Amino acid sequence: MTRRQKKRLLALTGSLAIVICAGMVLGTVYAQAVEQEQQEEAAVQKIVLPDVLEEETLESTEELEAERTEEEEHLPEDWNLILVNRTHPIPENYQVELKNIGSGHQIDARAYDDFRAMIQAAKREGVYIYVTSSYRDLDKQTDLYNKKVESYVMQGYSYESARKQAGQVVAVPGTSEHHLGLALDIVSSEYRKLDEKQEETKGFKWLTEHSWEYGFILRYPNGETDITGIIYEPWHFRYVGLEAAKEITEAGITLEEYVGAKPVSEGLAELEEQEKQEKQEKLKSLYR
Repeated sequence: MTRRQKKRLLALTGSLAIVICAGMVLGTVYAQAVEQEQQEEAAVQKIVLPDVLEEETLESTEELEAERTEEEEHLPEDWNLILVNRTHPIPENYQVELKNIGSGHQIDARAYDDFRAMIQAAKREGVYIYVTSSYRDLDKQTDLYNKKVESYVMQGYSYESARKQAGQVVAVPGTSEHHLGLALDIVSSEYRKLDEKQEETKGFKWLTEHSWEYGFILRYPNGETDITGIIYEPWHFRYVGLEAAKEITEAGITLEEYVGAKPVSEGLAELEEQEKQEKQEKLKSLYR
């Protein structure tokens, strides 16, 4: 190779080296610029994204709260419509002014006039009805409930099963309408036992036809145990007031349905599930 050729080769090699170096510099600058742009975009996203999430979370929370509100029971507070059953205990510190109706029985004084009018109206039509149970205090209800539990245990039920069975016949203390002074067990003169044969009496037939006119309803109708939590009792009548009694009777519904409460069976199932979950949580906490 001649000297001139060597100089040209060196010049070409130098030029290539310069081009490569320039390309590397330009590539590095470009990469840095792209990286900076990405970082800036990410920074913007970091600022915007939480706001979007917060809005979505807020909307989701509001939706959940709305669903919960829809599920909550908004029961009337009227004294004559107070709901007392196995899932709705008597209000704490509940007090009532009682009035004697004879034979040692008492009723809420506000229902007294309608009760007397009902008894007198039946008598005018030759129907004689009698109250066998009215207002009960907590001690009396506890005694009745415990005796019923004992009777089922004697029949061979387990204690837990006896309690559940007894609760459908005698209200669990604190969940009886008799605590309100608004419930009456009424029998006819020709048959005074508290069983289903009571529905065959003149008294029951008259009451089912006319009791609503005086503010009373048959509280535990046949076939509605899932809703009321109590077996069919053709002797148990409850004062709800003239307007409500008329509407309930015409609609053929229970007090639970009238006030918009959940069926007792559904409420009990939820309580059992809640108790089950609480027990599981307690067990988990022991092994943590």
